[in-house]
Amino acid sequence: MKISSMGRYAVRIMVELAKHGDGFLSVSELSKTQDASVKYTEKIISMLLKANLILSVRGAQGGYRLVRTPEEYSVREILAVTGDLPKLAPCLESATKCERVGACSSLSCWEKLDGLITEYLQSVKLSDLISG
Repeated sequence: MKISSMGRYAVRIMVELAKHGDGFLSVSELSKTQDASVKYTEKIISMLLKANLILSVRGAQGGYRLVRTPEEYSVREILAVTGDLPKLAPCLESATKCERVGACSSLSCWEKLDGLITEYLQSVKLSDLISG
């Protein structure tokens, strides 16, 4: 399993917004703190907005902030927005039909490992990342 740069930046942007509390941060400010281009930051912000994880306000004092408290966001939820929750093996994908599923002796191993990773990412909250 490999987390894309977009997934990693999405988590980092959410952490930055969480650190800022109820205040708003602009795309420009977020791109500077994350050392990312404005265009790339805008793309990630757009995904987070569509998933209703952040709120945007226009104007001089506007920008972006979290919709909920940092304790209410999991890393899993953020990574799901960027499509960074791949299954570990193709046979775990619902659309994949493996002819060996019924006779596969390793399937339970991949299912358990996939469950452990998902459970762990769900347990890590944005607030955990702020506090270190």
